[in-house]
Amino acid sequence: MQTNCMHKQFLLFGLNILIASMAFGQMVDQSSNYFSQIDEDLTIQKVSVLAVSDNVDGIYSRPIQMQLEKLVRESHRWDFVESNVAGGVPTASELEENPDELKRVTYTLDADAFIVGAASRGPNGLSLRLDLFLKKDGKLLAQEILKDHPRFELSELSSQVAILYRNLIRKIPYVGLILSRQQNRVTVNLGQSDGLAKDQVLSVIQVIKFNRHPRFNFIISADKEVLGKIKILKVDETLSFGAIISEKEKGAVRKLAKVASYEDVVYQSPSALGTGANEESLGERPDAPISFGKEPKEWVPVNPPSFGQVGARVGLGTFSTNVDIVGTGSMEAKAPLYPYLGVFGELWLNPLWTVKAEIMQAVISTNNPREGGTPSTLNHLMTKYSMAIGRNFLLRDDFFGPKFQLSLGFSNVRTFVDESQPAGLTTTNYSAPVIGISGSFPLTPSRIWYMGGVFNLYVLPKLDGAPGTSTGSDTNTINEFSFFAEKKIAENLMAIGSLDLAIYGSKFSDSTTSGAATSLSQRHTGFSAGVVYQF
Repeated sequence: MQTNCMHKQFLLFGLNILIASMAFGQMVDQSSNYFSQIDEDLTIQKVSVLAVSDNVDGIYSRPIQMQLEKLVRESHRWDFVESNVAGGVPTASELEENPDELKRVTYTLDADAFIVGAASRGPNGLSLRLDLFLKKDGKLLAQEILKDHPRFELSELSSQVAILYRNLIRKIPYVGLILSRQQNRVTVNLGQSDGLAKDQVLSVIQVIKFNRHPRFNFIISADKEVLGKIKILKVDETLSFGAIISEKEKGAVRKLAKVASYEDVVYQSPSALGTGANEESLGERPDAPISFGKEPKEWVPVNPPSFGQVGARVGLGTFSTNVDIVGTGSMEAKAPLYPYLGVFGELWLNPLWTVKAEIMQAVISTNNPREGGTPSTLNHLMTKYSMAIGRNFLLRDDFFGPKFQLSLGFSNVRTFVDESQPAGLTTTNYSAPVIGISGSFPLTPSRIWYMGGVFNLYVLPKLDGAPGTSTGSDTNTINEFSFFAEKKIAENLMAIGSLDLAIYGSKFSDSTTSGAATSLSQRHTGFSAGVVYQF
């Protein structure tokens, strides 16, 4: 009898445990209603530091990488993973434009996120950049940039890297994780070193959506849903223990749920808007014409350019052409001044690659160089169009800083000329692939003024419409030069002035047949001005 009673007691005890386990399992299962793939992808527990790049043969890259590894090792929020990537690691700019490349480089690393750094020393100072990439999608998650810092010492570099690192981590849309849950008791990976205190109430959130930058992919903002509240009961240096005081449903707060920022947003102390001096002084503020006055204007922030630019320019130029014809001699025509108009555009595929196009037209009037030829004045219509794709080489890892560009494209230049009797100048049409080299440099730290130049070399140009009785040319050469200056007049608007020079030349092999041309040359020199709108 006693043995049966003991068996019954054990069975009842086991049944109670089973019921409690089922109830707790049911409680946890409820959290499936609050599953978010976006939130799960943002869970960072392991971090690695990839190779840092610079433009001074590693003087800065190695100290920066060592410091970043130290900062990650000392952080209790995640575990550090050694970066043992075989071969060279692409630069931060190259990884930004190609998420698949980051996946390829890091597929052997057991890390959730990667920090990549870049340093660039230039005439205006030292520029630093830190990028945080997610392994899940290979895209940029957060970015922090320091531009043109005036000091170059390694000790100063160390303090700036630490500041950039802290600011970079703050851009992650949560501050901590729930490490464990037992009934309504939880453990949080935050402690006294993070500013946490006993009896503090924290919000547990779930990221349900985030908005990325349209070009560079880093997170601009995130939409969050509050799953519950926890109260901190005990605080250690790097860990805290608390209890759930509310949640949307049983089990909504679970392991690896995210803790929202607990730092208050502080605003400037408000001043009363009453009668007297305070109200009158509002009109003296710099933004008074926008915010106050009889006809206040609505202020709308202007987005910085990130997609491309379009522009137009008008100019005045000089033109001269010379043709040598067997039996006739040299025929020379000049235009001391003629107008021309050009429109152009660029599409920035990413910070390194650009697609661009340009159309230009000019109306030229010259004398008829053929002796006794009619009409005595010849009209020329020059039309030029070109398209190219360019590769940028950034000197400071900054798209709007100093840079060079190497481009490859195609161009066609047609100069239509009136017919004359007897025949004089003829219509010419040059076309060829074009290799371009250009560069632009800010003249001031504020980047109000820029200057630069462009050199275009036509590769094996073809001429249609040879003068005289010639049927073709043996050699053609075309060179184009341009020197320009730009001034920023608004966030998205630039004024541009340009000095342009183009030289076209051809030589013909038929030097004995009467009426055949032996050489042809055209020269254009002009100055243009216009505006560029960047969007």
